[in-house]
Amino acid sequence: MRLSGSISPTVGLSLVGLTLLQLFAIIIFLKGFLLTRQTLDLKGRHYDAWERFPLQNPGHPSPLSNINISTRQPFERLIIILIDALRFDFVTPLPQTSPDQHYLNQVPIIHHLQETQPSASLLFQFRADPPTTTMQRVKGLMTGSLPTFIDAGTNFASSAVGEDHVLRHVSQKYKEIYFMGTTHGDSFKMFDLDTVDNRILSHLWPLMEQGVSWEVAIAHFLGVDHCGHTYGPSHPNMARKLKEMNTVLERLVKQVDQDTLLVVMGDHGMSVEGDHGGESVEELMSALFLYSGRNLTLSGVDGQEYFRQFFDRIHHTRSNLFGYDLNRIKERLGYDPSQHPIVSQINLVPTLSYLLGIPIPFGNLGAIIPDIIHPHINSDKFDTLLHMVQQFRINALQVYDYLDTYGKYTNHPGFSLQKLQPIVENFYQADQHIISIAHLLSSSDLDAKELLMTILEDSILAYDAFLVETIKYCEAIWAQFDVGCMAVGIVLLFSTLVGIIWLVPSPSIMIKTAIWVCSVSFVSGISLVGLKFTLLQNLFRTHGWFEKMDLSSWIQVIVAFAVLSAVFSTRPRASLGVCRPWAGLGLLAVLQALTLGSNSFVIWEDRGTRFVATTLCIGWLLIDLSSISYSNLTKRKFLDTSIGPLVVMIFVRLTGIFGQCREEQFPHCSYIHNGYLKFDGLGQSDGAVTAIWIITSACLVVCLNRFYQRHALISTNAFPKVLLRAYIGSLCFVLFRQYFDIYQNSPETMAALEHHIDRSPVTLYAAFFKRALDVYMPRMVYFISLFGTIGSFASFKMRACGPNQATDIKKVCWTTFCLWSRPLGCIVLLAFPFVVGWVVGGQASSVTTRFYLLHVLGQHLFFVTAHQATSTSLPWKAAFIGFDDMNYYGGMVLVTMSTLAGHIASWLGWMVVLAQNNSEANKASLFFMPLMQAIPTCFSALFVLILRRHLMTWKIFAPRFLLQCLLVVGSHVAAILLSKIPFSFSLSSSSSSPSSSPSSSPSSS
Repeated sequence: MRLSGSISPTVGLSLVGLTLLQLFAIIIFLKGFLLTRQTLDLKGRHYDAWERFPLQNPGHPSPLSNINISTRQPFERLIIILIDALRFDFVTPLPQTSPDQHYLNQVPIIHHLQETQPSASLLFQFRADPPTTTMQRVKGLMTGSLPTFIDAGTNFASSAVGEDHVLRHVSQKYKEIYFMGTTHGDSFKMFDLDTVDNRILSHLWPLMEQGVSWEVAIAHFLGVDHCGHTYGPSHPNMARKLKEMNTVLERLVKQVDQDTLLVVMGDHGMSVEGDHGGESVEELMSALFLYSGRNLTLSGVDGQEYFRQFFDRIHHTRSNLFGYDLNRIKERLGYDPSQHPIVSQINLVPTLSYLLGIPIPFGNLGAIIPDIIHPHINSDKFDTLLHMVQQFRINALQVYDYLDTYGKYTNHPGFSLQKLQPIVENFYQADQHIISIAHLLSSSDLDAKELLMTILEDSILAYDAFLVETIKYCEAIWAQFDVGCMAVGIVLLFSTLVGIIWLVPSPSIMIKTAIWVCSVSFVSGISLVGLKFTLLQNLFRTHGWFEKMDLSSWIQVIVAFAVLSAVFSTRPRASLGVCRPWAGLGLLAVLQALTLGSNSFVIWEDRGTRFVATTLCIGWLLIDLSSISYSNLTKRKFLDTSIGPLVVMIFVRLTGIFGQCREEQFPHCSYIHNGYLKFDGLGQSDGAVTAIWIITSACLVVCLNRFYQRHALISTNAFPKVLLRAYIGSLCFVLFRQYFDIYQNSPETMAALEHHIDRSPVTLYAAFFKRALDVYMPRMVYFISLFGTIGSFASFKMRACGPNQATDIKKVCWTTFCLWSRPLGCIVLLAFPFVVGWVVGGQASSVTTRFYLLHVLGQHLFFVTAHQATSTSLPWKAAFIGFDDMNYYGGMVLVTMSTLAGHIASWLGWMVVLAQNNSEANKASLFFMPLMQAIPTCFSALFVLILRRHLMTWKIFAPRFLLQCLLVVGSHVAAILLSKIPFSFSLSSSSSSPSSSPSSSPSSS
């Protein structure tokens, strides 16, 4: 007997409460985990090299203060060319070992200038500080400060720099400044390679070549970075964009005279996939090139070879202190890193300040690049060394003042004099070296002069040691976590997890008991908080414990624990037997969550997920076969029992060839990359693969059409007929657009388009057609999906939702997921409804097995649709599907939905299972959905706390935890929405068995 009904409203209310508790626990944890650095908007100033000498006991004159050195004039004009994502191997000559290395040897002008004008040009490896998001790198380049992980979140919503920067001082010295870059187009349109760059050039050349008065010109080219995001570095488009940049530099070099400085640099590199944001070698190594009409090196100065060796010594010392792995760089990028010095990006700020004659910004932590420090061209070795000592001491004074001021403003115990003493000792030692040379200055003895030179070298190295060790110390001190805050978040997460388990048998909360417990807990908590902020204030001031917990945070924590105590005060009214089927799978979820504490398991989680899914299918098959007695086992029963697990297993193994490789998986990763444009990068089989893709898509559309025609409610309502036709039509639009994405980015198509740059009718029609595919068709699909979703819910409002009706709700959302996915991911998602049909309609031994298998399949879809738990794998292009320009919040929603498409597909599959079960199972199932994500979230948070000092924390564990936070919130929201759908349920236990009704066939789901 089947009746219509819905899950109790208290289930949805309980789920909402648990969702808020989980969200609050995550926020509290992240408050202590995500690192922050307080910015001080104070202005830098000019320093006298010998003020406060010696630093340890100021007031004594320096023996070198009366020696006058003829210094060079600062540059009168400055050109900064920032080429986004200019990786170092893009600009250095290298042999091409593979035909797809289109990025090699496309910028020959830099090597040509180094060969023909070595004294006027300098090339450095420009190492970025992670995270390598664009806005954080640009801020670091201009302020000389270190970024923190949380700064990456402002990459798409940043409009100002809240601290002193080099452009502020440039604008005070130079009046005619021109900036060209992101203001000339949408910088987030990754698929648009030329608009911003072309608009820059339309302003740059009139400025440079038509006699316009200017002093500073800054241009930020984005085409190379956009090409990397869209096509990757190994694509003909990359060669085209790099050649274009080479042409730009060739024309700019002609505008450079003795009073002009040209700075060409990249803000970061790009991964082998063409993205950035993490800390792989490919993402960190960019290029810095300096060129001028005057000498930039010490060519022609007395002791040129001596200074070259001395500079190499400084760079070598810095590389060792920072732990740069030269072998790793050579292995990944193919060039010899020992041929060019490695310069940290924050060192650009004091270097530019020296070359332009402006104050170093107040918050700078960088150390000046020694290669460009030299006085007048006719100076001797002693004058040059003395000039270097002065510039290094000015740099050290500025950094020392920043440390002292930061400690006073923030009261951070890590910046106390006692903590900084070992670092400042280098400064004191350098000053002592200067004092010790007083008696040597008047000596004409050759040995005394040699000793004088040695002491000056030692003082420079001591000042440099102070600067470099300060950077290392600040990196460590700003990596200081609030352990107390993280611990509170973990306790809340585990308490909420226990609350979910507690509410499975009885989601109804006893109101009177809840109010009483909440009141007592709240009053007790407020009393404890008041005690903490009065009598025990000093006890809780331990560094790294509860520093980010203010009064409001403590009150919120008390409220959360009060709500949880109300949950635990209830008495389950239903039998705990409802929970027993979930216990075994809950244990499996715990075991799988324990793997999140291993960096190897996280790196290879895609393969681990395939293994778990295959194991579940084998277990499903063995259990179902064991339930059939040997005497009743026939060939028909054997096939009916085994076909479901085998189909799902084959789906898992076949789709396992698709995906996206993590940087750590190379060279042991061989996925068919599921990116937008790498689908055509399969050598001679491009045409065959494309044909297979088209045939597969057409077959899936035909099958889905027949599938939904048989099981949508077309016989009782005219509305679903219209909806079905619109759905199939929109699906065809999506597939056609996916194919056009593949076709238009092939090398042959790009070559053909390059011959139609003019505004000919063919070009205009092609542009309109592309706009229709990128904007109008996606909007049509959005409208159909929204119309179908609202219509489906309205149609089912007056009736219960059975398996067929649940399928009808599910299908209206499917085209949107396919639209947001990549070409091969679209095919995988189209095939997934059939897999759900076998999981739901097969001879599964229990409902819990189906649910857990769907949970694992959702994780599998995440990987095979070309996602990984890394920032570089985020599908940024989804933010522009259907829109001309990116809206920050709208784009964030689209990227999130695209990322979670696989999990959402599995959650929709749960809805079909719920439509076949009794009401008590529905209650338990709805809590089981967030439970499966809450378990790994709790353990992932615990592992992040334990491994917070692990070398791979920010590269592996932190991104995985942030993904898990997104999943746990998404699962709670999905469970809340499913609790609002009226399901049909059975009062008899037998009818819930898939094998006892006609609905047990795969097609019925």
